[in-house]
Amino acid sequence: MFIFSPVYFNVAYSVLKSILPPVVNEKLRCYGNTGWKAALLELIDADELPAFLGGKKTDPDGDPSCKTFIMHAQPIPDCYFLCNIKKKLDNDPNAVKLNIARSSKEELYIVVEKEGSCLEWEFETKSKDIGFAIYFKENALQNPVEIIPYGRKDTCYGPEKGYIKCKKVGICKYAIGSDIKV
Repeated sequence: MFIFSPVYFNVAYSVLKSILPPVVNEKLRCYGNTGWKAALLELIDADELPAFLGGKKTDPDGDPSCKTFIMHAQPIPDCYFLCNIKKKLDNDPNAVKLNIARSSKEELYIVVEKEGSCLEWEFETKSKDIGFAIYFKENALQNPVEIIPYGRKDTCYGPEKGYIKCKKVGICKYAIGSDIKV
């Protein structure tokens, strides 16, 4: 049973009705603003149906909306929206902040001086997603090898974190931005 169904739903249902099996069509009912209370009373006893839905049941204090046993819809508090979480790294005094303009990139070079060294990263954006990749080369003359493939990272829900263990001595390049090429 669909109550207060919008006009476009009724149009879509009238198209789908022709392809739905008759058994399903018999079970589905669509109501706008009228006629739904009587239809509910055909299915549910008036003594069990809350008063605000056309029945006789009320709260012990006589409230027809029956708030003691029905949870009514309420706005969702902002604290439950993950995208509204304050950015963690924004207030970190040890964080290096980069401003990367749209359609540009930044490259950070790290010299790996010891085999087995770990390189870590953690970043977040104020909004939208950003491209990220890591490349490695043993010396300045060699072509870089992609270690972490380029991908778009969305940090809406929290910072992007990771690490790699360097097997060789060389140069690691962190590439971050929207237009990353080797």
